[in-house]
Amino acid sequence: MSQSPDRHRRPTRSFYAALALVPLIGLGTLAACDATKASASQGQPVKVGLGAASGTATVQAGDRLRVSADGGVLTEVTVTDPQGRQLVGGLSGGGTVWTSRAKAAPETKYSVLARTKNPQGDTGEAKESLTTGKVAKRNRARLSPAPHGDVVGVTEPITLTFAFPVTQRAAVERRLKVITDHPTEGSWSWARTRDGKDRIAWRPEDAWQPGTKVTLRAELNGVDSGGGRFFTKDYGLSFTIGRSGAVRADLDAGAYTTPGLGLTPALWQGPGG
Repeated sequence: MSQSPDRHRRPTRSFYAALALVPLIGLGTLAACDATKASASQGQPVKVGLGAASGTATVQAGDRLRVSADGGVLTEVTVTDPQGRQLVGGLSGGGTVWTSRAKAAPETKYSVLARTKNPQGDTGEAKESLTTGKVAKRNRARLSPAPHGDVVGVTEPITLTFAFPVTQRAAVERRLKVITDHPTEGSWSWARTRDGKDRIAWRPEDAWQPGTKVTLRAELNGVDSGGGRFFTKDYGLSFTIGRSGAVRADLDAGAYTTPGLGLTPALWQGPGG
């Protein structure tokens, strides 16, 4: 009696990702990108799941991403956005859970690479993708000085003025970084403009040193400014500090001195005439 060739075929096994998909309009979607790779083994494959740290299957803007392993451990997890920036996180639960420290940005596709190991020591690799949904409410920032390349005075502050109120001020401030090519001490302070808009300003403790190159990185994409109103982009600017604007008048000579420019005739006459 002939036997089916399938009965003599060596079993094969593929690694798979367990994704619980819940339809949710306007939020996020999860999609498996590639088949995973695993070494042949008598052990069971590790199941990988994606979702939000809160426990939901979908990941919304402002959520922290959670990657879990069932039947083994995660040895490495890498999550990147389309610009190649990593969503930093860490392992817990003995290696069974990875959670991002930063929150997911809105309308962003994240690529997830998860490497696993089962109790028998067999390794696996899963590649997935996750897209967060759009947000209903957005906030925006207007920067000063004008972005990129301007030369400003030694007392010029860096300011961000927001289109809508910012109640999560600490969360916003943590994402702001001032970089200078000359050591400069300074601090942020909050205020309101005359028309009632929230504004944050960074000022040096003393006047800027002339010639200092200054860069602001405001990585606000995905930050909830309060009440579910998100920033949906990063901001930045760079500028150079010009010469000191201090002027010294010489009334006797009828002239004034500007640093770097020397003596300049004034529009007034000295006491002698």
